[in-house]
Amino acid sequence: MTRRDLRVVVAGGGVAGLEALLALRSFAGHSVELILVTPDDDFVYRPLEVVEPFDPRAMVRVPWQRIAADLAVGHRRAGAQEVDLDGNRLRTTTAGELSFDVLIVATGATPRPAIPGGITVGAPGATERLRHLLGTLRAGHIRRLAFVVPPGVTWSLPLYELALLTARFAREAKQEVDLSVATAESEPLEVFGSGAGETVRELLDDSSVRLATNGLVQRRVGERTWLEPPAGPRADAVVAMARLAGPYLRGLPADGDGFLTVDEHGRVEGESDVYAAGDATSFAVKQGGLAAQQAEAVASEIARRAGAEVEARRFKPVLRAMLLTGEAPRYLRVALTAAASRPERSDQSPWWPPVKIVGRHLAPYLAGHVDWVAPA
Repeated sequence: MTRRDLRVVVAGGGVAGLEALLALRSFAGHSVELILVTPDDDFVYRPLEVVEPFDPRAMVRVPWQRIAADLAVGHRRAGAQEVDLDGNRLRTTTAGELSFDVLIVATGATPRPAIPGGITVGAPGATERLRHLLGTLRAGHIRRLAFVVPPGVTWSLPLYELALLTARFAREAKQEVDLSVATAESEPLEVFGSGAGETVRELLDDSSVRLATNGLVQRRVGERTWLEPPAGPRADAVVAMARLAGPYLRGLPADGDGFLTVDEHGRVEGESDVYAAGDATSFAVKQGGLAAQQAEAVASEIARRAGAEVEARRFKPVLRAMLLTGEAPRYLRVALTAAASRPERSDQSPWWPPVKIVGRHLAPYLAGHVDWVAPA
């Protein structure tokens, strides 16, 4: 085998998978053979799923066939099932076995319902259920609606976006609805620090959305979902963030929740030819921009293995977010590696293009290939 024969299989078709493919082509050119394994037909820009129930035009999907053609990537429509570490082979659900020199696991995490009977953000069918909920609200049949961030959730931004967008929807529908947010966080968007919390508190207050921090959630009883104080007496419907479970990919070492432990280069603990990036890893904060940063670190390491003269990029997480408010968006940034890092807040985007997922390769690629509808 020559260096030009390095065969890289990318398992998973989310942000980490696409960023890894783009970065590898940028760093190593065609000195690596790239194969994508994903059961999905399209790359889905998931941060805009919160907008889709309100405006389906805002959703972004790009066919994987088109991306594969752009990047000269082999495409197998299948799921990852098991890894044979001794033989460097990936067993798939419908495409048989694939040999690899290097494997990148970018399969993401699996959303699990946190509130029985509630709508779970990001779960299959959630968009349709949210759209139906909005129709019921418009018809005047929803009087109390609760948004919940359960314990263990570190990335809560989509929940606050949904609360703010729903508040605007209710105003425009001329419906009086008691909207509340109950969060297990000590502050809204706790991962960003107190500055972001102040911003969210002000936005919720301006939208007449009640907020209860350190909130507790009780299980659904009969036709009602009951919330313990201080979140309020009862709710006609509940929208909640999911608890995430790892991929539990057979053959790979994982923690108790199924996530993969990796080093700063994205190499899976104890393995030399297997890397992972994105929500499949054990890194606590699951967010698209961080997934892209992990994928770039992985791609730089693999490109160097293929003989490319590229600087090694270690994963040093910087969290960037565009918060959709129903009015002008807010922009937030904080370095997660520095204990004394001060969060930054702005009404103008500090990065370009001004997108939800800040990826060095992904953002410009999508900017040149997608007709964007600006989210509210």
